[in-house]
Amino acid sequence: MSLNINSNNNSFYSLFGGSSSNSNTIFGGLEGSIGSLSQLRSGSYGKLIKSYYAKYDSDGNLKSDGSKKSKAETGNLGQIRNESAALNKATDKLLSKDKDSIWNKVETKDEDGKVTSDYDKDKIYNAVNDYIKAYNSLVDTGKKAEGTGVLTQLASMVTTSAKAVNTLGKVGISIDTANHLNIDEDFFKNKANMTYAKDLFNGTGSYAYQVATKASMANSYASNELASITGKKSYTDQGSYAISADDVIRKFNETT
Repeated sequence: MSLNINSNNNSFYSLFGGSSSNSNTIFGGLEGSIGSLSQLRSGSYGKLIKSYYAKYDSDGNLKSDGSKKSKAETGNLGQIRNESAALNKATDKLLSKDKDSIWNKVETKDEDGKVTSDYDKDKIYNAVNDYIKAYNSLVDTGKKAEGTGVLTQLASMVTTSAKAVNTLGKVGISIDTANHLNIDEDFFKNKANMTYAKDLFNGTGSYAYQVATKASMANSYASNELASITGKKSYTDQGSYAISADDVIRKFNETT
């Protein structure tokens, strides 16, 4: 605490527990301060201060305590970052609308020369299956998270899936008791209406887009928590600054 003596000496009085309007309290506060000085001299405050600042390096960054808990937490946060990035990568393939989009219909010609146009269901299934694998991995790793921010986003991600369970069921995707997504390959390829699948996995505001937004925010929270543990100001695989939750929300607002 810094001492700033102004013209009325109010700061001086308040430092010792008194006030400028009641001089009797000054001395009661002064007694307490003399006791504090005694503690300072005895070294009890000094030990406390040294213990506190020992947790920080010369740049003011919190050091890792090297404990098993700290190492486990760091490893788990790194895994959350990697798996949320993998989920977003899988989602990007589903959301793509360029000339190579999996949702572009392809023309096929049968032996009689008849040309038909339809979705490439094998390609779409593979992309959705990759998404599901990444999603399930993130759900499993997220259960070990300790930070409120990460847990909130991953819980919201699971809730988003639960709300879409009926539509997911129309394309052969179910949710089990472990909150995993499971896909019935035969149903998806042979019985599912691809219009439902496209509505779920393609386009801004789709189910996949909403989940990816929450995964990105979980990634951001995990990056911030890693930074607080390791002292690194940025924590990304490519060495660039991690996207923040505000960035995600702003981008979401711009595109919806």
